[in-house]
Amino acid sequence: MTDPEPKVANPRKADLEKLRSDLAKEVEQLRKALEGPTEAIGGTKVWVGKNARAWHRELDGRHKKIRARVDKLLPIIDAAIREEPEKVPAAEARSYQQNV
Repeated sequence: MTDPEPKVANPRKADLEKLRSDLAKEVEQLRKALEGPTEAIGGTKVWVGKNARAWHRELDGRHKKIRARVDKLLPIIDAAIREEPEKVPAAEARSYQQNV
């Protein structure tokens, strides 16, 4: 009987973990980038009046919508990481790396 093919670290899981790490940094930067303008326009130092309030409502609504969508990204990647096995057959790892 032949020995089964050796198992190696799953490169797809490693790529997903790197993606998650990179995305977590980007998400934090995006949150900060969106908060600044929303707060500035919503305050009284940058712009006041009826148009300023309308712009603030629009910007705040978009900020909340984008944030809600961005907040869904990390859990999706986390779920994909959990589904990946730690080790895969060497042939499967090679095939993945060739197709990336």
